[in-house]
Amino acid sequence: MIFYFSGTGNSRWVANELAHRLEERLVHISEAFALGQYEYSLAEGESVGFVFPTYSWGPAPVMVEFIKKMVLRGYDDDTFVYMVTTCGDDVGLSVEMWQEALGDIKGCAAYSVQMPNNYILFPGFDVDSKELEERKKQAAVKQVATIAHHLKRKRHAVDVVEGSWAWVKSRIIYPWFSRHSMTDKKFVVDADRCTHCGACVKICPMQNISLKAGELPKWNGTCAMCLACIHRCPTRAINYAHATQKKGRYFFK
Repeated sequence: MIFYFSGTGNSRWVANELAHRLEERLVHISEAFALGQYEYSLAEGESVGFVFPTYSWGPAPVMVEFIKKMVLRGYDDDTFVYMVTTCGDDVGLSVEMWQEALGDIKGCAAYSVQMPNNYILFPGFDVDSKELEERKKQAAVKQVATIAHHLKRKRHAVDVVEGSWAWVKSRIIYPWFSRHSMTDKKFVVDADRCTHCGACVKICPMQNISLKAGELPKWNGTCAMCLACIHRCPTRAINYAHATQKKGRYFFK
């Protein structure tokens, strides 16, 4: 069973590739939140995987929240539990933080996969060039195949790119980010550009956006900050305050 979260499609692609190669069940945790479904039963010998994006050198907060609520029936000390996190560059101490969220569940393997960057809110952060985007995608195809090979054999391993200053990034910057940057109050919509197509409503994994006739889209306080709404708006009508107006857009095709 693979639990995953994705906004712009990087982690969704990885999860789908792994599910296909490993013949595993897939659960998008946004559905779990929508249904209030946190209890799952494992078949005998079934592995448990978590696929999620790296947020500011830590696991996506929405995945941490899900893991802490999750109940796994049939789990025992022999259950193979793993994580695969997508990132623009490095992941800091994401593996340690994932294990902390798991509590008494023992993580057996962890991998990181570099994918095209989609975080564009901070100064100096933007999408990758098209050339770098393609290089990352091509490298990811081979890397995910290798990861699947190891996971199928239930190999215990940690193969991630922590990067420099990992403790500072994950233990200082990540908590600050989680407390102060996980807010949807700064999303703005250009009324001249918005066509009321409803794309933002449909693609929001948390069902956090509503759109009434004659009004602009509204964010309702349960945002996971995946930025899918910004990246996939067909008219670039959505921005985050003034931080993203001149930034690029990306989603996995």
